[in-house]
Amino acid sequence: MSLFTIDETRCKRDGLCAVDCPAGCIVFEKGGLPVPHEKKQAYCLDCGHCMAVCPADAIRLDRFEAGGAPLDKSLRISLEQAEQFLKGRRSMRAFRDEPVDGALLDRLLAVTGYCPSGHNARPTRWVVAHGADKVAGVAEAVAAWMRAESEAETPLAAALHLPGIVRAWDKGMDLICRNAPVLAVAVGPRQGITPREDSVIATAYLELAASGAGLGACWCGYLLAAAAHDAGMREFLGVADGEAAYGALMLGHPARRYTAIPPRPEPTVRRL
Repeated sequence: MSLFTIDETRCKRDGLCAVDCPAGCIVFEKGGLPVPHEKKQAYCLDCGHCMAVCPADAIRLDRFEAGGAPLDKSLRISLEQAEQFLKGRRSMRAFRDEPVDGALLDRLLAVTGYCPSGHNARPTRWVVAHGADKVAGVAEAVAAWMRAESEAETPLAAALHLPGIVRAWDKGMDLICRNAPVLAVAVGPRQGITPREDSVIATAYLELAASGAGLGACWCGYLLAAAAHDAGMREFLGVADGEAAYGALMLGHPARRYTAIPPRPEPTVRRL
């Protein structure tokens, strides 16, 4: 298989694809057509920069089934809109008793494939509990781990206040997964370029995309703690040896709407 195909009738012979390729996979000589670099083409990152930068839509990576999709400039947001969106995001810990549409969930998960990733490795995969009953099953498994830690009076149980969470659970109050209708867990390899960072960024992308779709989201820290310390929890989630759970989000239709942006302290910055 060749690296890419050039539409000679479209190509403007401007060399932008070659200049923008982060791996130097494309050779361009003025007046000619771009061609794959004999040796470096093997290091193609599948990032699609060449397709994204071409103003004529003249290049397509052969390993992609479809060509690129044009950016809709009418949908670009202003800095003010971005600030409003990002500052207005809230962690949602109360959800309506309403299912999340499966097609919408798939659409949101697909967005995470476009997040930054070291060497564009994109190692993150998702374990999803879709449905309140399935999320409750995950919460029950976490509660069992919490109970064992609490009964053993481990330092971790004290640090994370696990006995109180277990007491609430026994009273029918889910402080673990908050009765959410969806739980999405980002799983990645322990070894690699930047697997933890990739999964954390992917989880953040999912949270922001969910907010744009009108859903609420909150990181599920108790599940991550259980998965980090208990092999049985990892087996329950289907996290294989050599993998780890790096991010987890509760998702659902929010039970509350926020109407104000609270203040935050200015960031601490050291300028070089």
